[in-house]
Amino acid sequence: MLKVLNVSEVLNIFECAKEVDNEKVDINSALGRVLAEDVVACENLPGFKRSSVDGYALISNDTYLCSESMPAILKNKGSIVIGERPKYSLNEGECIYIPTGAMLPDGADAVAMIEDCEELGDEVLINKPTSRWENVVFEDDDVKIGEVVIKKGTVIEDRHIAVLAGLGITNVNVKRKVKATVISTGDELISPYEKREIPKVRDINGYYLTSALIKDGCDAKYKGISKDNEEELFTLVKESLEESDIVFISGGSSAGNRDFTINIMERLGEVLFHGIAIKPGKPTLMAKVGEKFIVGLPGHPLSCAVVYRFIMSELVDRMLGRIKVDNSLILKMGENYHKAKGREEYLPVRIEGGYAYPIYAKSSAISVMAKCDGFIKIERDLEGVMKEQEVIVMR
Repeated sequence: MLKVLNVSEVLNIFECAKEVDNEKVDINSALGRVLAEDVVACENLPGFKRSSVDGYALISNDTYLCSESMPAILKNKGSIVIGERPKYSLNEGECIYIPTGAMLPDGADAVAMIEDCEELGDEVLINKPTSRWENVVFEDDDVKIGEVVIKKGTVIEDRHIAVLAGLGITNVNVKRKVKATVISTGDELISPYEKREIPKVRDINGYYLTSALIKDGCDAKYKGISKDNEEELFTLVKESLEESDIVFISGGSSAGNRDFTINIMERLGEVLFHGIAIKPGKPTLMAKVGEKFIVGLPGHPLSCAVVYRFIMSELVDRMLGRIKVDNSLILKMGENYHKAKGREEYLPVRIEGGYAYPIYAKSSAISVMAKCDGFIKIERDLEGVMKEQEVIVMR
């Protein structure tokens, strides 16, 4: 008898997964990695008061009530060079030219925009009053010392690299990559590189899973195709466990007389479940071997893809301590859709004109993976979705 769990029970099982170890990498190698600890600013940014405009640094009180008809007349002390400390400090009645980004001189508390000023010899006419700290960026306006600028669990993107570089942080602690091995099973399978003879089937899941795992930040290896032979598959899985955190087996997860995955799991570890109450993807199973896992996924491509993307990727997230990013959309259903009660269903949909339309396909179909724009999850106790009903489309 199959030990079938619902999706929430499966996700609860993932709580037993431990996070992988940390490692330190240079920021040039950090793109796509998962932060193992908060990044805390060790300095203020920009670190000094600077001008946000081209203009004249001055003392704001010197421009009180000035106008074009009665400008404030200030002594011009020269100019500030960006990237250098100002050579002068300002006293009452003085100003100095300052470019955008340059450091504010001592004594100044504002910057008048250049279009509001007129230079006459060694004097500058200020035609508009400035308020205190107008057009000034403070030393900690961008980042404050002690501020958490990037949270633990964040997947490092190019924008985060910019922040790290700006703070002078060139090495960061990240989670090491989860090591995963993918094995496809079935006498009917051949490599995509081979010439196909009917009724042979090209291996789809091995290539999909390996690519999906790499996309999710894993160090994934494709071991190839195992024939429907229990000892051959057992040896392959056992060898793969020695170098992997997770071994994914595609096919052989049902209860047929050539489905050996359950036997291998029982020989190597503890079977956690054999079946998930979802459609597509029910014949999914999982075992724990020490701190490692074996996952058996359905052979049908759509079933395999749905189970990995919406369930098993959560296990990878857990092991990496990764913050989940929600990229879903809220749309309206384009037509009525009926389903049977008792199982969650992940329905492939296409998006058109702000509506989600179901794609009707069997779990063995592969073209739907290219045609669909996302999936909607229909809870197990519902009998379907009505036209115009709002749905969440998971991209």
